[in-house]
Amino acid sequence: MGVTIEDIAKAANVSPSTVSRAIANNPRISEKTRKKIFKIIEEMNYHPNYIARSLANKSTNIVGVVVMGTTEKAFQHPFFPEILRGIASVAYKNKYKILISSVNSLDEEKQIVGELTQSGITDGIILLSSRVKDPSISYLSDIKFPYVIVGRPENENEVNWVDNDNVSIGYKMTKHLIDMGCTDIAFLGVNSEFIVTLDRLKGYKMALADHNIPVDEKLIVEGKFVDDAGYELMKKVLDKGIVPSGVIACDDFLAFGAIKYLNENGLKVPDDVAVAGFNNVPLSNYFTPPLTSVEINAFSLGAKAFELFMAGANSEFKSFNRAIIPAELVIRESTQKK
Repeated sequence: MGVTIEDIAKAANVSPSTVSRAIANNPRISEKTRKKIFKIIEEMNYHPNYIARSLANKSTNIVGVVVMGTTEKAFQHPFFPEILRGIASVAYKNKYKILISSVNSLDEEKQIVGELTQSGITDGIILLSSRVKDPSISYLSDIKFPYVIVGRPENENEVNWVDNDNVSIGYKMTKHLIDMGCTDIAFLGVNSEFIVTLDRLKGYKMALADHNIPVDEKLIVEGKFVDDAGYELMKKVLDKGIVPSGVIACDDFLAFGAIKYLNENGLKVPDDVAVAGFNNVPLSNYFTPPLTSVEINAFSLGAKAFELFMAGANSEFKSFNRAIIPAELVIRESTQKK
């Protein structure tokens, strides 16, 4: 058995409660006594029981991060490690740790969020996706548990959240393809469950309307967002007898699959079909052809999400904050028609 707080107290000739107060930096403990206790702690290689301390302090300094998708798929996509790097960077500076849970469905998300809030393990939750009619958001609001969402929620004035302006970047991407001479532009990977894809679709439709191009619903293909295969989504378009002049995919990996299918069917990118994606994953710059994408600054999204959590946790006043992280259109060869 390891060294206990009672062992430290005995060696220091003080009570166990005095040792506990010294560890918690209680001002009632003199500097002389504190130094004496910490010297013994170091000599005896004592490690305080973290959970026991958290129960006493009513704080664990742990924030739960809930990631959509199976663990394997979630961490294969560069977006998630990068956003987690942003969260962890600010958490570390504020002496917090993060606890990551991946979920496959809304029901699983609700279960995990319930466990994280009711167990006393976490001081707050960061949700890495914003879904339509998300029961976790309603639950967290009802029990007044601190949380932040990465993604614009439906009730955007009643929640702390951070996101890009996905309507604007959907618009800019579509306008870029129109400027490149595309008129019939396919939109791959919209998912009625995820607000990010609905916002990008809204921007796409607004850009078409502003350029007097009618929306063709046959060119809009639903998918599972980051869990789907762009190869199959592109096949669905061509199976309808349509060869679009441009393709916008809701994620770079969907765009890679779409390009593969186009190549296998004798269509050249960008000469026959211009293709673009979102998220600007590192492979985009090395793909053939290099892929036009949108840099969403995932690290900044994560960092700002934790900053919003800290602001809410430390504020005596109840208010809701949002942050819009700038996104940048990165134009490469995949959309530059000769």
